[in-house]
Amino acid sequence: MTETINYDSLLILSIFAFITPIIINSMKKFKIPFVVGEIFVGIIIGKSFLNLVHEDVWISFLSHLGLAYLLFLSGLEIDFDQVKVGKEKKKAILRILLSFLMFGISLLISYIIARILFNLQIVKNISFTALLFAASAPGLIVPLLKERKILNTEYGQTILIFSLICEFVCLISITFISSTIIYGFSYKNFLFIILFILAFLLYRSLKKFSRKIDLSTSFFSNLHIGVRAAFALILILVTVSNKIGTEIVLGSFLAGIIFSLMLDKEKEELKYELDIIGYGFLIPIYFIMVGVNLDLTSVFDNPNVIFHIPIFLIIIFVVKLIPSLLMTFTYGLNKAISGSLMLSAQLSLMIVGAQLAFNLKLINSSEYSAFILTTVISCILFPLCFDRIFKPDNVEQLQDSAVNKISIMEVVPLNKEIYNKTLQEIDFPHGFRVFLIIRNGVEILPEGDNRIMKGDRLIIAGLTKELDNILSILNGK
Repeated sequence: MTETINYDSLLILSIFAFITPIIINSMKKFKIPFVVGEIFVGIIIGKSFLNLVHEDVWISFLSHLGLAYLLFLSGLEIDFDQVKVGKEKKKAILRILLSFLMFGISLLISYIIARILFNLQIVKNISFTALLFAASAPGLIVPLLKERKILNTEYGQTILIFSLICEFVCLISITFISSTIIYGFSYKNFLFIILFILAFLLYRSLKKFSRKIDLSTSFFSNLHIGVRAAFALILILVTVSNKIGTEIVLGSFLAGIIFSLMLDKEKEELKYELDIIGYGFLIPIYFIMVGVNLDLTSVFDNPNVIFHIPIFLIIIFVVKLIPSLLMTFTYGLNKAISGSLMLSAQLSLMIVGAQLAFNLKLINSSEYSAFILTTVISCILFPLCFDRIFKPDNVEQLQDSAVNKISIMEVVPLNKEIYNKTLQEIDFPHGFRVFLIIRNGVEILPEGDNRIMKGDRLIIAGLTKELDNILSILNGK
């Protein structure tokens, strides 16, 4: 990898990132997912065929940032509001419990199959192989579900949560195993805990900070302060992940969760801005580079390894199919089988895990390429099968707890404790605003240093779920 910027390769990447969706969209009879098309284009222009793109340190950086950003958006897509409020809370908890149960079954089946492969001398490490087969790819699943407009449904959220559990339990476990193989059993195996502690402290600090300074106010107009905050948070956790030897996708995913927990009514607007940067620039580079770096010639150096590919594909599907049948009771057999196909599409963790296995000499170069080729085939084959059998009937959008739940009202404060206090001294719930103070028939546009006086009438607005809190503050308990 060279230290200078390879502008020729960057230009080729940019051109193909632009034209690939246009080509795919023009294919009326044979529709493939956009991310799959980007991987396929990468194979054509990469090492396996035309060899037009040569990776340098800057392209590698953009590709890794694209992966981290993709997992950040995956964390941001989790709808925690369904767990916190309303009658949807019970359903959301059941979705999470169902996802954990499905993962447990998936891991057990994967372990049994990995032990059989070990006895047949196809693999060298049972635990490592079991985790690879049990993994999922939320970074691939999120854009696929978005394309089909089912991400924000109960069904889509169940698939997303299950894939996230698979991804990060397996990621942490693979990191733990590889660390144990390299360093033995020591404190280094548990350094990833630092990342979770830091993420929790950042969330608590940012939550407290956001109550004092609203990042969505007109004071920051045209500065896109929310996007700046997102990148700062991503890079903080990604940098710490790198320092402690944990995969960067774990840090970026936690950053997405923090943002999802913090944002209220401005969440959709900020997600739109973040999607533009991700799906418009960084993420296509990552997917194309996955194809570019795949060297198919090494697979053909060992023809016996070729026969492992269909076996691996069948195993990946079986490992997801059996636990997915639990969704039959909630969504029907068609949705259960369709979900197993979507979950069988592999990407980031299979690639990362295969690279770790190669570095640890658990697999050779041809076996590594076979794993990568299995990954690429899975993320082409299974989404296509999903589109063939999935029936979108009875898939309803989740109710958005922020949209259409804004209350606007006129209130006369009766709480004597807030009289003569400035607006900035009153601990209003996050997301509520005082838009107008009417005093003795005079309308006052409020600022932070305006005081609440006895007899004032306030025009306020905010999220309905905070209504009881605001009335408690203004009128006293």
